[in-house]
Amino acid sequence: MGSFSKEKEFEEITPALKAKLDEFAERGNQFEEEEQYEKAIQAWEEGLGLIPEPQQYYSETIWFLAAIGDVYFEKGMYTQAHKCFDKARGNLSGDGYGNPFIMLRLGECCLETGDEKNAIEYLLRAYMMEGKEIFEPDEDGEDDGQKYFDFLRMNVEHIE
Repeated sequence: MGSFSKEKEFEEITPALKAKLDEFAERGNQFEEEEQYEKAIQAWEEGLGLIPEPQQYYSETIWFLAAIGDVYFEKGMYTQAHKCFDKARGNLSGDGYGNPFIMLRLGECCLETGDEKNAIEYLLRAYMMEGKEIFEPDEDGEDDGQKYFDFLRMNVEHIE
């Protein structure tokens, strides 16, 4: 294995690579719609594997991590979900901390695993970016956002 030099330019996501990433993303989405969650995660992990190292410098990494984390979250696997969303949050492209969905899911995972202090921080960040709407059910009427909004409202003043 070669050493990583500081002068190294990061590889670009070429149009060909972008097309492959889109393919894996779409395949994962299709499996998720069919409720074949293991296959969805596998497709997204394969896509993630195509992103050049160091992956934390590419915004594309965030999408795959969020997709994988979301399936873990929906399955009640909060520790695994937290790992994905925390890695997405720390993405050095700068898009992780500014993503309200990532902040929401991190807060929800923290609350579900008993880390109320961080749950408040992340849920409040999501609220500050998107308002109460981010806690409302999705198009399918799914999601228990009210539970997390109520927690935030009980722990932070002036949230209505």
